[in-house]
Amino acid sequence: MKLPKSTLFVTGTDTSVGKTYISALLLDYMLKKGLNAGYQKWVSTGDTDIAADYQFCLKATGLKASQSQINLQVPYTFKLAASPHLAAEKEGASIDPSLIKEKTKELGLIYEIVIIEGAGGLLVPLRRDYLIADLLSELKLPTLIIARSGLGTLNHTFLTLEALRSRKIPILGVIFSDATTNENEMLVADNMKTIAETGKTAVFGRVKRHDNIEEAKDIFQPIGDLILTKIKES
Repeated sequence: MKLPKSTLFVTGTDTSVGKTYISALLLDYMLKKGLNAGYQKWVSTGDTDIAADYQFCLKATGLKASQSQINLQVPYTFKLAASPHLAAEKEGASIDPSLIKEKTKELGLIYEIVIIEGAGGLLVPLRRDYLIADLLSELKLPTLIIARSGLGTLNHTFLTLEALRSRKIPILGVIFSDATTNENEMLVADNMKTIAETGKTAVFGRVKRHDNIEEAKDIFQPIGDLILTKIKES
C-alpha cells in the first residue's frame, strides 16, 4: 500500500494521558500495514541520555535506533522533567522552531508517514514567547488528540479542540485513553458520545489500559484503520 508522504501530530489534553503509548501503537500499526513510517519527538525532557519516549516507541515496534537519524527524530533533549521552555533554560539553551521545522522536513523526505509526539498539551511553551500551538499553526499539521477516558476529560478536550480550531490547525480526531483498569463505563461511553456530538469531531475509539503493550496491538487495529482512512481522505 502506498500513501502520499504525510505528517501527523499527536497531542494530549494534558501530560501523562497516553501520548507515547498510543504513538507506539499507531507506529506499529503503520509498519504492519507495510508503510515506511517514522517517529519524531520535537522536545523530550526528563532524560539523562536517549529520550525515554523514543526508546519506548522503538522497543514497542522492534525498531533499532539509527545514529544517523536520532538528531532528526529527537531534535532537543533536556534533563529536567519540566515544560520544554524551562528545561531548556536550566541548561542555558533556547529552542529554535526553525531547527525543528528543518528536522521535520528532512524526516518527511525519508518516510511516507511521520508520527510526531508532542510534549504535554497543545499550549505548552517551547519558549516563553512561543507555544507548541504556534509551531503547529505555522506547519498546519493534521493533529490527533489523546484524551483521558474518564472524569474530567470534557473540559480539557473541548479546550483543545477550540485551541486547534482558532488557529486553523487541521483536526484528525480523538482517541480516548484509560487512566485506570476500572474506569466507569457509563461515564466513558457518555464522554465519547459528547465529544463526538458536541465537539463535532471524529472519535476513533478507546484504548484500555494493559500491562503489556503487546496485548493492546490487536485491539488497536480497528482504530488504526479509521485513522489511516481519514489520512487518505485528507
